[in-house]
Amino acid sequence: MIGIELPTLNTNDSSYTLVEWLVPDGSSIEGEEPLAVVETSKASEEIESTGPGVLHVLVGGGQDCRPGQTIAYLFESAEERDSYRASAATPAATTAPPGAELSITNAARELADRHGVSEAELRGLGRTVIRTADVEALVRRAASAPASAERQLSKRQRTVGAVVTESMRTVPAAAAYAKVDVGQAEELARRLSERTGSFVSLPVLLIKAVARRHAGHPLMFAALTDDGAVRESERAHVGVTMDAGRGLYTPVVRDAAELSGDRIADLLTGFRSKAFRGTFQAAELAGANIMVAPHTTEGMVLATPIVFPGQTCVISVGAVDDQVLLDAQGTPRTHRFVHLGLVYDHRVVNGRDAMALLKDVKAELEAPDALG
Repeated sequence: MIGIELPTLNTNDSSYTLVEWLVPDGSSIEGEEPLAVVETSKASEEIESTGPGVLHVLVGGGQDCRPGQTIAYLFESAEERDSYRASAATPAATTAPPGAELSITNAARELADRHGVSEAELRGLGRTVIRTADVEALVRRAASAPASAERQLSKRQRTVGAVVTESMRTVPAAAAYAKVDVGQAEELARRLSERTGSFVSLPVLLIKAVARRHAGHPLMFAALTDDGAVRESERAHVGVTMDAGRGLYTPVVRDAAELSGDRIADLLTGFRSKAFRGTFQAAELAGANIMVAPHTTEGMVLATPIVFPGQTCVISVGAVDDQVLLDAQGTPRTHRFVHLGLVYDHRVVNGRDAMALLKDVKAELEAPDALG
């Protein structure tokens, strides 16, 4: 009998959620293969078998578990497992049968989303099919619970809070801002979208523009080390903040300078889907050496994001703002502007460096032919 212990997947978490088993309890495992999906506060990870055996599940889908906890056993044979079950009198899982696929009707999904009912809560019902009546029961149960002024933050939000606190505690940040005419960039994005079928947007072109300035501004892509030195990066890996209503994620566009605009657009489309479903793998969220933070909701002009620990700067972009200006002949013409905000670690770079990067990114967006 070999125990399958849950590894430490995220050092910020003291517990995870075992989302589902990928193989049924009692299955014969041939070797190294995915067994279960575990959700941390940042991502979903597959837990693999370390060898062959007969699976015996100890923790059901939808249940919380902790790093180091034994979540299953692998027995050499079915007979050995049967013998163990007879002698150990292991308690049955309290939720749906391990490995059972959870089916949620569209109406139930919509109702759950509207009332903030998590999938873990739905799994906790112990059913394989979730209908509207099941969600309504959970909502009524929550409504009948004793009123409290307190509400527990989600695991993901607590992790965001820890990162923000660490940034505010350790990074002496300063900021600079630039106003950019994006009329030509929007026209390029429209043409690229029509030609490729991908959704090319201003944030897509901004990611490309920032990455293309890696060689000229290496300190903006560097990491400050403990001994007061900086470690420069060889490539431009641009993180992008993304919140689809299920928590903040920062997936990474790797080698962004080498990618076409439509390729970056396709990556962002995939990221948005994963942000909505909460299905990121940890590797997709690691390795950024600079961050882009879109705040493009209509009416948003400026934003001042935090510098993520381990990075030197973050660039935000606001929504497009129409303004009428006079041309050289005194004729009024409408221009479309955005504001870029660059927040930087003042221990590593100074205002002159920040303004130089902003100036170059502004030039890229105002003459955007190289961003396609």
